[in-house]
Amino acid sequence: MDVTTPRYQVGQRLHHPQFGDGLIVEVHTDRGREVLEVVFDGELRRLSAAREWELVDGSAPASSAPVHAYGDGNGEIDGEETDGAATGVFPRAPGHPSQTGLRRHWHPQGEALLRAWLENAAQAQSRFDLRADAEAWAGWASADRLLSLDSLRGVERFPHQEAACLKVLRDFGGRGILADEVGLGKTIEAGIVLKEYILRGAVRTALVLVPASLCEQWRAELWEKFELDFVVSRGPAGQWGRHPFVISSLETARHERHRKRVRGADYDMVVCDEAHRLRNHLTLGWKFLNDLNPRYLLLLTATPVQNDLRELYNLVTLVRPGTVGTFSQFRRDFLSGHDKRTPRNTPRLRRLLKCVMIRSRRNDTQLTFAPRHVETMWVPQNAAERQLYRQVSEFVAQAVHADHARPGRPHYFTLMVLQKEMGSSWGSAVSTLEKLASHPDGLDPKRVRAFAERARAVAGNATKLRTLLRCVAGLKGEKAIVFTQFRATQDAIVQALQAEGVSTAVFHGEMGWREKEESLDRFRHHEQVLVSTEAGGEGRNLQFARVVINYDLPWNPMRVEQRIGRVHRLGQEHPVRVVNLVSRGTVEAYVLEILERKIRMFELVVGEMEEILGVWQMQGSFEDEVFRRWTESASPRVRKRRFTELAQHLVTARKLYQEQRDNQSLLFHGAGDGEEERG
Repeated sequence: MDVTTPRYQVGQRLHHPQFGDGLIVEVHTDRGREVLEVVFDGELRRLSAAREWELVDGSAPASSAPVHAYGDGNGEIDGEETDGAATGVFPRAPGHPSQTGLRRHWHPQGEALLRAWLENAAQAQSRFDLRADAEAWAGWASADRLLSLDSLRGVERFPHQEAACLKVLRDFGGRGILADEVGLGKTIEAGIVLKEYILRGAVRTALVLVPASLCEQWRAELWEKFELDFVVSRGPAGQWGRHPFVISSLETARHERHRKRVRGADYDMVVCDEAHRLRNHLTLGWKFLNDLNPRYLLLLTATPVQNDLRELYNLVTLVRPGTVGTFSQFRRDFLSGHDKRTPRNTPRLRRLLKCVMIRSRRNDTQLTFAPRHVETMWVPQNAAERQLYRQVSEFVAQAVHADHARPGRPHYFTLMVLQKEMGSSWGSAVSTLEKLASHPDGLDPKRVRAFAERARAVAGNATKLRTLLRCVAGLKGEKAIVFTQFRATQDAIVQALQAEGVSTAVFHGEMGWREKEESLDRFRHHEQVLVSTEAGGEGRNLQFARVVINYDLPWNPMRVEQRIGRVHRLGQEHPVRVVNLVSRGTVEAYVLEILERKIRMFELVVGEMEEILGVWQMQGSFEDEVFRRWTESASPRVRKRRFTELAQHLVTARKLYQEQRDNQSLLFHGAGDGEEERG
């Protein structure tokens, strides 16, 4: 039996330009290429044998071509004299490797096996029984069983998740798109699949690509729930190749400074969250992931296609090229005229996607989410606050419609922020008014400075703070998260709560990641209230709390949804209470009217609002649309009409989204779907 000898041998020493001299302790030949395990100063590192490493201590240099060893008939193996009998000298045919200069290694057991075969020697029954037992034990780790389930900690498993994981392992070969509807636990599915491959020895290195704001969340969950020790790659050096399990943002990994090192790390498995960012094949992210080409790849997205079926083609091509043919073939077979969203020949496309994509639907899972109770606490403004709000709003509208404050011109975005700050707290508006007074650029500095003085005066007697204190007192010690958009408002809230003896933790974007984790830990175990800016609404899992208080209401509905999603998500066992603090006659009151009564946003599952806004192809952002309609309205009657039109657009977008969701349900397979009809 002849075996190709690896280019490098255990016991050789090589020199690495960064780590110095090291000893080769293991040579792996998985996936058709060699991987070296080398010890440098007591630390084990994995290197690719595709590179010509410099051998030291007189070791023979590794050849660029495969080196073969075989007994040459003269009793010499690998250059060592043997007795001929040990090598088993058999006649060599012309053109045999030994006659062409190639060196082959004769396995020590080869002689005995060949002689037993030639003599037709019988083996004892016990040997066959032992093999049967071994096969039975091997079935314990078959693809029909999830090994990792018993090792999960604090994870509530659902049938649709187990079915999806088994399908990825058994049918997809570890490369697939997890496209469950929003809120069904795609992260848990990805964690189970990752743990499965690690337990089975198929994955030794893994890279998880997530939005930057979710890196620490993923790291914590992979450790707490799956006992997987990942590190977050930060800084110019990064962790590429230094640690087997790495989490990073896609933007960091694909950066020119890191790209080469990430590819050189040769990760066995890559998991990409929010994979809808890869729907465009012209982006750097898509090209970067396509170049990585790991053995196992999972893409997580609730919206594999939104505006164009080309987006679906791009994602499928990343995971399994050729599944739906070339794009010319895909366009010819499945695109219908000018409608880029609706495919033709749907049964055939569905069969093709079945081998690469899973989409579980809420209607099929029979899951019940914890109830969500939403209430609005109307904040009564005193006369001074009401008059100041009206006058500053008129000033903002006049300034926006002046030539010097069009979008992209000085002050436009500053004035938008000022309008938001007035709905939050006058304390946060003071600094913006003072900034405008110092750099007027066509504005009346005297008028602006007067507004700033009046804002500072009313900030000391804010009715909104008193409303918040009454709300917190009514919780009777129950944990709550108070969200605000502005640091100045956050400081005022913390000061007021602490003055009332309420234990408080703080969370904002200017804190370091370690400070953030310590603050969340204090909130979890000690403090009653967490006062957080929007940074706390991005990806953090705070299900141990059940009350969300929106001290100010973002104009962007997705921000509101993100806040609620920190506590109201799959696995939450208790009813969730959402409290909105809003004053009548403000921008926030109009926005709340649209979200709560027109499109019933608070009835949606977290994540659906983003899909609805994606369907509505508006110019600019939703916040721009709100600000434009507010400033263009000359009276309350006109303002009401303009915001009613905005609400109607969103109602239409919600209907279109529901149609798209139904169409995708027809197109994509669930993990438990049976074989569909042929035709």
